[in-house]
Amino acid sequence: MLEDISLKVEEKSVVLIYGPRSSGKSALLRSIVHLNEELFDSLDFKGDIFFHGQSIINADRKFLRRKIAYVDTSFIESLSSLTVNQMITLVKGRNVDLYSDEMVNLLKQLGVIDLLKAGMHTYVEDLHGNTRVLFLLMLAILREPEVIALDCIVDHLDDEAALNVQNVVLSLKQKYTLILATRKMPNFLPISDKIIMMKNGKIEFEGTKKEMVFKFSNSNI
Repeated sequence: MLEDISLKVEEKSVVLIYGPRSSGKSALLRSIVHLNEELFDSLDFKGDIFFHGQSIINADRKFLRRKIAYVDTSFIESLSSLTVNQMITLVKGRNVDLYSDEMVNLLKQLGVIDLLKAGMHTYVEDLHGNTRVLFLLMLAILREPEVIALDCIVDHLDDEAALNVQNVVLSLKQKYTLILATRKMPNFLPISDKIIMMKNGKIEFEGTKKEMVFKFSNSNI
């Protein structure tokens, strides 16, 4: 449940949304792309959400989700029986060239070039750890969005794998607006422009890293 949320995300910025379980992070990200309506039978809400100055409350959802790519690791579970090339084809269409220079360069950038060595017919369920997360990022990028919203994608990775994903996200910083929800603040703190701290569906803090340090210098985050 979200309460009194007011938030502005600047274009091409990185916004980190931090909070414990059930703090409202995921609900907030899902609201941007109208996913809460698909998860819950009924929703009551007031207010509005704007994208480029236009209300998206009644926006076409396919258009919205093409512009704002929401990435959640649970999404891949329902499609685990598909292969890598089938997933890419779902996103880009049947005419996609899986071995084009653009595709190969993207695989290299994301650090999943080994997918080509293992074969594009690898089943998604056989991808593990950071490879699965990076593949999800790849699918988001292939949709050519303006905004990428990452919902706790590194919270279950070990430190080394999380650092690998962090470095990839850093490489995307100048091209996309990034909204990152996590329970592990240090993973993305160095690359964030704005910090949002949530608890019980409310925003408890909004500001820069420097402002956060001054505010919480005597507490454990």
